Amino acid sequence: MRIGEAPTAEVLRNLCHQVREDHPVVGPEAEKRVGAMREAIDEIASALERLGRGSPWDPGTKVSDDFLAPLFRAYFRKLGLPEDLMTKKSFYELAEHVAPEELDPEVREKLDAIAAVAASATPVGG
Repeated sequence: MRIGEAPTAEVLRNLCHQVREDHPVVGPEAEKRVGAMREAIDEIASALERLGRGSPWDPGTKVSDDFLAPLFRAYFRKLGLPEDLMTKKSFYELAEHVAPEELDPEVREKLDAIAAVAASATPVGG
């Protein structure tokens, strides 16, 4: 996965298996959520194609606004949940569902640099 690139359908489906870090979703509820995500992906991807905006996985797609925001609204609507449970400011949560080997080397490099700075930081007043 590259910077600015849409998460894969697999990453989005993996998200359906977890409500919170300590609360996995299993069984029929997980199947329902994965099905809702699959339908939402198909719905939004088809809409983008019909509008002549290409695929969500095309390099020129503005992923956060053109794909993810409507995708999550559709997904939560299909589950009968409030549509604002995953807003743009929460998209970083998708990163934990990406396998490390799927990350582009540039992304890994940036994350390693951030981790190095964080590890060497000292708390204010500490």
